[in-house]
Amino acid sequence: MKRTAAVVRNRVPRGAAGDVADVIAQSRFVSRMLRELGWSVVEVELGSDLGEAVNTLQGIRPAVVFNLVESIMDSDELANLTPIIFRKLGLPFTGADSSVLFLTNDKLAAKRHMLSVGLPTPAGVDETGLKRGRFPGPGRYIVKSRCEHASIGLDDSSVMDITGADQLLAAMAARRHRQGGACMAERFINGREFSVSLLETADHTAEILGSAEIVFRHDMPVKIVGYDAKWQEGSEADLSTVRGFAFRRAEPGLTARLERTARDCWDEMGLSGYARVDFRADAQGDLFIIDVNANPCLAENAGFMATAREAGRKPSDVIAAIVDGALRRHIGEKKAA
Repeated sequence: MKRTAAVVRNRVPRGAAGDVADVIAQSRFVSRMLRELGWSVVEVELGSDLGEAVNTLQGIRPAVVFNLVESIMDSDELANLTPIIFRKLGLPFTGADSSVLFLTNDKLAAKRHMLSVGLPTPAGVDETGLKRGRFPGPGRYIVKSRCEHASIGLDDSSVMDITGADQLLAAMAARRHRQGGACMAERFINGREFSVSLLETADHTAEILGSAEIVFRHDMPVKIVGYDAKWQEGSEADLSTVRGFAFRRAEPGLTARLERTARDCWDEMGLSGYARVDFRADAQGDLFIIDVNANPCLAENAGFMATAREAGRKPSDVIAAIVDGALRRHIGEKKAA
């Protein structure tokens, strides 16, 4: 008899933008891979009525929940609630636990934690910090949403030269609406951009699936991966930011430093299941973590799966490893209880 997997994702409103609707493509792809692996699959939508999803899962009693929920009530900040629900129901679930999602979904909290454990990350601050006199000093900054993801509102104008705290405070206040709420700013690292994809192993350590570089077109005025580069396929921004892997062979020392720092990040941030760590390198070659992605996008053409394919891993094998990790953690938790 086939075991049942529940693929749970957030409900997507009709006509939603690409960054929101992308979770549908993820759900379909993951479901297809699970069926290839011999699972019976039920796709479950989680909307504002959490009780509805709870009742559905109680009726299904799946052997595992594949957690693809990226937001609740249109807020990425609430996505950390889903592991709490799954654990309360006694169901194994894929990916990061609630405390880790809470930490990584708040970019400033994640930054503070990284700095406290010695992980390299650019100095950052939010509006409250500026009002309390914590201005890191003049220089070039990038203003981001603090808790929303998918590069919401991020474009060339997000990068700015700042001379004082009041100027940065005004810039964050002006961008609050377009960037989905509270903003933060961090020192802009003007250099190359990389990502490292990681997968949990049988002994709960991190396997490096591989690393990739975003190769920026040389004449780009501001070299960032903004909203259009991610979600407007065929746009100038998209065509100017190309994923590449050649540096791995050409620069083994850089590759080793990226992967070593990504492993340290996995351990210090308490990541599990699968993750992606994004870096920038400055002109001196120093590395800085700019984002920690717990439960990164698993769409077929997204960075995590592209990196896995480059490493010779079949997508179905990656999905199988993620599910196996969820089942192992659940068994371990039951034994420890």
